[in-house]
Amino acid sequence: MKIVKSTTLKDSVIKSILNEYEIKSKEITEEDLNYGDEVIEPPYNPTQLALLREVSGLHDICITTKCEDAIYSGKKIISKDGAEIPESLQEFLDDFLTDEECESFLEDLETYAFAGLEVIREGPFFKSINHVPSLYLRMCKDKKRVVQKIGNKTVYFKLYDPNNPQNLNCISGLWEDDITEETRATEIIWFNTKSEQSKVYGKPNYLSEVDAILTDNAIIEYQQGHFKSHGIPNYIITVTGNIEEKDDYSADDFEEDLENEFKDITNEPGTALCMVIPTEENGLDINVHKIGEERKEGSFLELAESVADRIYRIQRVPRERLGEGKSTGIASNRTEMLLKNYSKSTVGNLQKRMATYLNKTIIKYEFATMDHKVEYLPANFDEEDTLIERGLKFLQNGAMTLGEFINRFGEPFELHMDETDEYYNARFMNNQSLDNVLYGEDPVNLDEKLTKMIEDMEAEQMYVPEDE
Repeated sequence: MKIVKSTTLKDSVIKSILNEYEIKSKEITEEDLNYGDEVIEPPYNPTQLALLREVSGLHDICITTKCEDAIYSGKKIISKDGAEIPESLQEFLDDFLTDEECESFLEDLETYAFAGLEVIREGPFFKSINHVPSLYLRMCKDKKRVVQKIGNKTVYFKLYDPNNPQNLNCISGLWEDDITEETRATEIIWFNTKSEQSKVYGKPNYLSEVDAILTDNAIIEYQQGHFKSHGIPNYIITVTGNIEEKDDYSADDFEEDLENEFKDITNEPGTALCMVIPTEENGLDINVHKIGEERKEGSFLELAESVADRIYRIQRVPRERLGEGKSTGIASNRTEMLLKNYSKSTVGNLQKRMATYLNKTIIKYEFATMDHKVEYLPANFDEEDTLIERGLKFLQNGAMTLGEFINRFGEPFELHMDETDEYYNARFMNNQSLDNVLYGEDPVNLDEKLTKMIEDMEAEQMYVPEDE
């Protein structure tokens, strides 16, 4: 492994590794997947893009984290003019598997800049969605079919188009060719980011920092090979002669003094070798022989820090989200500001993109409604204690019912409350039942009170006093 030294940290990149993990697509060889000439080849090799996530744990966890934050923060259905939400739509969006497929879809979109969702049907009726790994997907040149090739198995998908009634054979890839339930191709919804290189594949945003991603991997390899590279010592310390032991100074004392004298050299394992050659003659001769070059660990650690910063920046994920912040605690002002910006920009943009995809395809055509749309909730990174404190304020001021509070915050304590419970809708103000606050300790039934007032009024009108 060759490390190219330079006056600037940015140029300190492992050139051999950069060549090994070349990103631009090359001519396909016989060992590579052969899709034939019917597909549009992506401008960036998906296999190498996937490899980048394997060689850099930081690059991988940044993509995973922001996609999980985007999907699992929650969502709601917006109804136009108060239209009733179809039960089937509510079930589809509430299904945890829907979130799982959407999260995998977003990870592919961030990794490859294109991704696919398969539409699963039961007969002619929509049932669910399924994420198809983008690594093996290619768009056909007619832009009406998508092909997946894994090993020697090839499967065709019909590109999702509600206006195209044709059936595609999933095995032959031909239209209206021996169509049965087994051979009818399923549909795939195709998404991609915009790019000058391709209109169907897109360009990953992190490509400008590929050298940082690969250097992050090189740093790990260096750390793993640290013992091997330091197996040859930089220094040899030789001690010859013999020590005359006295009552106040023994051989053990001398050994301790010797260790203290050279502790700075021996702090790094493998950098110094100490050889003791005893003789019968009293007197000591101590020599230090330099046989190798010292590594400047300070510069190396600075490089590692710089590389990590570049990866965090291109992924738009703050260190604090992964627990690596330099601020004092999760509640610090700096951390709070960074996480709020991350929630609004990075996560918020992914959420808007995912919601738009669902609204303009599945919800519009499969559920045949323009009166409903899904909207993802902002990611909230406040501490749980802060959330509970806010919940208590809502509860104590009558803004949240007892049931809503328990169902929202009771799970860690295994507390649950049914909506059918007679106390579910109970509200409180200043730790008193809202009924007590409004009507006193013995609240009167309003219906009975109203009935009594009406009866009294009627009796008063019917009563005619006698003339004196």
